[in-house]
Amino acid sequence: MKPLKQLQNRHNLAHLFPMTTCFFLFTILTLVQPVSGQTKVLGDNVVERVVALVGDSVILMTELDEYLMTLEAGGWARPDDPEELLTAKTQVLDQLVNQQLILLEAIKDTLLTVSDDELEERVQEEVAGQIRQFGTTKQFQDVLAEQNMTVNQFREQRKNMIRRDLLQERYFAKTGTGGDDFIITEEEARSFFEENRSQLPQVPATILFENFILSPEANDASKAEALAEAERLLEMAMTGEQTFAELATRFSDGPSAQSGGELGWIRRDGSMVSEFEEEAFKLSPGRISSPVETEFGYHLILLERVRGGERRVRHLLVEPEIVDMDIEANEIKALSFAEQLTAGELSIDNIGVNPDTLDLALGQIAEISPEYAAGMVRAKAGDIVGPIQLTGPRMENSWGIAKIIEMKRGGITEFEDVREMIEDRLRSIRGAEDLIEDLRTRTFIDIRLVPKETP
Repeated sequence: MKPLKQLQNRHNLAHLFPMTTCFFLFTILTLVQPVSGQTKVLGDNVVERVVALVGDSVILMTELDEYLMTLEAGGWARPDDPEELLTAKTQVLDQLVNQQLILLEAIKDTLLTVSDDELEERVQEEVAGQIRQFGTTKQFQDVLAEQNMTVNQFREQRKNMIRRDLLQERYFAKTGTGGDDFIITEEEARSFFEENRSQLPQVPATILFENFILSPEANDASKAEALAEAERLLEMAMTGEQTFAELATRFSDGPSAQSGGELGWIRRDGSMVSEFEEEAFKLSPGRISSPVETEFGYHLILLERVRGGERRVRHLLVEPEIVDMDIEANEIKALSFAEQLTAGELSIDNIGVNPDTLDLALGQIAEISPEYAAGMVRAKAGDIVGPIQLTGPRMENSWGIAKIIEMKRGGITEFEDVREMIEDRLRSIRGAEDLIEDLRTRTFIDIRLVPKETP
């Protein structure tokens, strides 16, 4: 039997160490609910008991019970002794009160938002992950049915929880909790490491390598044709002959074509190629850009809405045609680079392609490219692997070259492997504790776990 404190600590470590047990099928925590006395009526006959008042919101007995279910899913045994069970419920309720305090503050900040698109994307990822875990959609539905839930109910409940978690996370980020003001000693970090060592996974053997991808470049004639096509489509959009979304669906070469070029909300954070990002943030709402050249081709960008530092955009991509001579030239270049790198006749800096530095287990590499993995099985530091012809979306006719930096041995996670993460986590905990203490002193809280006797 695992003690309650240990399992609660496991929840606190969720952002530090990966968890193998999936708790959230059982976790159904609602957002702020209005106060309505000691009980709350649900439907015609069911009456919910309020176990805590937090400001102008309530925590219900079902929320408390559902949180206990998450602990049971992790191996905690519900005590048979009534006093021990009450102690456990009191500890869990204290956590729920803290969560509600943070949520109430986050909701007050109108600049902290979670978009419907973001929620839908997160929920869809979780549903897909659950289906993969259980094997089939039917098996996932059967598991939900055991909890008296449907997939739609699961989705809605996950939306509530994700919205709450994201609001809390963004509130903590905005208030600066966990900053450098909190000094974490090595003794504290090591103590935390030892207490939670059993939760640490084994470190897999990995390969640290620099990866170069050489893709064929369109010749000048193909580029000119693509630019002319982009200008033609821009004229059609400006005259209103067709909507931008219709044009993107019909003519865009980008993966977002089927959704009318919809890219959703983007930030100026480097997640888009620089030329695209720069132009998107110059536009006014409703305006369409002139053709923007990037490594992918020519883009038309429509700015739909502005929300603080975010932009909601659509785009249409016209890719220059890659012809046989371009493909052959790229293959020759890849072979030449690999030979010169192996012979030491060419330095990495002179390749003209920025490499990605990756640190992956051999199995992960095999998922990306079995050919790459095969070439790395007996590799050693300094070896050149490739060129390997790549496959997959947008990788047709591309070649990869890898330079092995280090073959890392796996084994037990050592303190230094996670020291920085532990220190960050402890700073976050300290900051959260200070914040919650402050919120508790200025917020009305009434615990009603044990019903008050009426005279």
